[in-house]
Amino acid sequence: MAGVLFFGCAANGVLLPGAREVAAAARQLAQALGTSVAGAILGTGVEKAASELGQVSGSDVYFVDDERLKSYLGDAYVASVSAIVDAAAPEFALFPQTSETNEWVPRLAARLDAALVTSCSGLVVSDGEVIATKPVSGGAAKAEYTFNRPLRMAIVAPGSYEPIVEDVVAGRLHRVTAPEINTRVQVLDDIADPVGAGPQLKSARVVISGGLGIGSKENWKLIDDAAAALGAGVGGSRAVVELGWIPPSKQVGFSGVKIRPDVYLAVGISGAVHHLAGISGAKTVVAINNDPDANIYRIARFGVVGDAKDVLPAFVARVKELRAQNG
Repeated sequence: MAGVLFFGCAANGVLLPGAREVAAAARQLAQALGTSVAGAILGTGVEKAASELGQVSGSDVYFVDDERLKSYLGDAYVASVSAIVDAAAPEFALFPQTSETNEWVPRLAARLDAALVTSCSGLVVSDGEVIATKPVSGGAAKAEYTFNRPLRMAIVAPGSYEPIVEDVVAGRLHRVTAPEINTRVQVLDDIADPVGAGPQLKSARVVISGGLGIGSKENWKLIDDAAAALGAGVGGSRAVVELGWIPPSKQVGFSGVKIRPDVYLAVGISGAVHHLAGISGAKTVVAINNDPDANIYRIARFGVVGDAKDVLPAFVARVKELRAQNG
């Protein structure tokens, strides 16, 4: 039996970085409640990832390894996780926020009659009661929620917790058998999301994002060239995603990817509230914008007022020069 059960995610049998964040959330919550913690994972060929998840948390791990989970089907995930919850019998279950968990976890909560808070940015315990915090109104405000069911669930937004870095001694692995899965959905094809070259957005220590201030899709080469020179991940605002300049997987913000890089370079981005909600965990924000009153300057530690097409190449050239001087 686990007091707090957290779920990791794997791709092609490899544990994804977000698992370390949700593990940190689970460990902190379990310590505050004075209860135990356990991990869980499901998919195809995930036994090795389950073992790694145990090393992240130092806990037992429940896992479902089933060929029926090779392609994503919400019905299959709900049925499989229901079996894991039955086996682990947690009081609290935490899930990393992905496009998939946003779809199947609410269905799971309905099936198990559980209380659920989505896009959760923090969990604290006050007088024995768990309080969940999440951004609302496009990130303009934060709301606090309590839970009114015995089984409580939360989808943890990325960037909300510092990921666990050091591995520890793992607990035991518990293989759970998925039940019969009934679904009316048939997967016709799996289309890989284009990730491009360079560091991936969610894990990059340096991220450069562009907005409408870049001017045109043709000018986006400025962002790609700068990212290559800086060894940075590439992101963008919702506006440029809607215009088709970059794929949706690169959108940074409340309705996109939430990140916490060491340095975030915002180029031609005004700083709308829903964008700022995605970079609240960034340690240092650098802004380039030709509008001196742009909202991005409210949170930027460094800023340059000017045309991105002029400023960005000069900025990158100077960084290269400094790197050359320092060897």
